[in-house]
Amino acid sequence: MGTVTRAAPQLRRQGIELSHLRDLIVHLAKREVTSLHRFTLLGWMWPLARQLAQLTVLVLVFSKVLDLDIENYAVFVFSGLISWSWFASGVGNGTSSLIRQRHLVFQPRLPTIVLPVVAVAVPLVDVLLALPVLVAMLVWTREVHWTILALPALLAVQLVMMCGLVWFTSAANVYLRDVGNVVSVGLLMLFYLTPVFYDSGRVPADYAWLLQLNPLTTLIEGYRAVLLEGTLPAPVGLAVVTAISCVLAALGAIFFRRASPGFVDEL
Repeated sequence: MGTVTRAAPQLRRQGIELSHLRDLIVHLAKREVTSLHRFTLLGWMWPLARQLAQLTVLVLVFSKVLDLDIENYAVFVFSGLISWSWFASGVGNGTSSLIRQRHLVFQPRLPTIVLPVVAVAVPLVDVLLALPVLVAMLVWTREVHWTILALPALLAVQLVMMCGLVWFTSAANVYLRDVGNVVSVGLLMLFYLTPVFYDSGRVPADYAWLLQLNPLTTLIEGYRAVLLEGTLPAPVGLAVVTAISCVLAALGAIFFRRASPGFVDEL
């Protein structure tokens, strides 16, 4: 994973190769995904089923009961819901990852910095399963634009941002368990401040600044630009979010590294 490169100097001093970290993250993520869906009939399709169920409710409420008058509303909502579901699941699980995986923290040779990244990577699998469905919806309702090729770059920015955030929250949660509750409440509030099911352009000017402070607003609007509108994301906004994500990842890795010596005692 490219996001762990922020911790590269320290890891190299410990004799840990980045290629080993990447392989370790993939191995642990695969093991966790397999464990999550063991003994289920739908298996890996359950996350997609949950997203489609939520999509159905949102479309029913906001296009039939309370019509927001947004063209191709199902695709509009699904493009935002995929990004939000990944963020909420990854940050929520990443915050509690060290506590849930304390048996791995006790392994002296395992670099604990990968555990929050694994928690972020697992729901990324759900994104990869949902994207073909979204593309099929686009083909059915409108044309697919060449700008879809920019989608991996947006996913990479969101990945870096999430890794930086969970490095902070997971390390802090070891020492203060209230952090997990704060994150849960914060995610609940953030859902309504993120234009998942509504158009940010219709928000009154007095409140629009709240949405603009949210990096997910820029990312979700970027997803919709490349998928629905056939345009590239706004360069200035995306550059700012990319810079914030990189700084957050670097600071998160430093914070995590400095907090990690006390993990075993606190757990």
